[in-house]
Amino acid sequence: MLALQMEDESTIQKDIAGKLVSALKEGGFVLYSQKILALGNDARPFQEVLVRFREEEEKLLPPGTFFPMLEEYHLLPYVDRWVVSRLTKWIEDSAAAKPGFAVPRNGINLSADTLRDTKFGEYVRKYVERAKLPEGAFIFEFPWETAMLRGDQLRKFRAELKPAGCLITIAGYDGSEASQRLLKALSPDFVKLTYGLVKDVDQSLAAVEKLESVCSKVRAMGVKTIAEYVESPKVIEQLKLAEVDFAQGLAIAPPKLLA
Repeated sequence: MLALQMEDESTIQKDIAGKLVSALKEGGFVLYSQKILALGNDARPFQEVLVRFREEEEKLLPPGTFFPMLEEYHLLPYVDRWVVSRLTKWIEDSAAAKPGFAVPRNGINLSADTLRDTKFGEYVRKYVERAKLPEGAFIFEFPWETAMLRGDQLRKFRAELKPAGCLITIAGYDGSEASQRLLKALSPDFVKLTYGLVKDVDQSLAAVEKLESVCSKVRAMGVKTIAEYVESPKVIEQLKLAEVDFAQGLAIAPPKLLA
């Protein structure tokens, strides 16, 4: 019975891997971008790059079905490599077509399994060098849980890619003492603040003061802050008062096809 289960599992994995390879070769994935707004004087464009499975976008599959399968079978590093190559091509094409094109900073979500990919750093450096990308063209983002569980791998990853101008964001920073200790240990370039730190700033002076205190401590470590899920102009104004560096959300711009 156990052997049969293992055989079934292997067959499922091969089927999913085959579908992934076909999707990567035949345009089955598409890139979207969402603007990240600078709340100070930083003029360089900034966007988060999001990958979508075309069949889900076209409603041929229920949303959120394919990526969990890729994660379960540890196939997401292949998607992460595709994002790097496809985004580099977009930058090169945009620079060729638009005189004076400013290469934006691009936040790219990476899977935890990609930290185990010992060849990923070499792969990224090849594209950075080929396209002569400036610092910050690739800003790799990891969730807080990954940072906690794989801190050593993340430090190694950062050390390997920092000379190529690649930066790091850790999402889910809540301002607690434990998160601050982890921040000191990992030294990312950006943190994304939890929704809990942001959601009440348009209604509560105490929430603004708490956020201001958190941002002050983060800034003292040389790390920039990004507020997510910003849904009204009033929230944006309060984020400026709290000296948050960047904001992202529907009040600024929804995700759109990267073109």
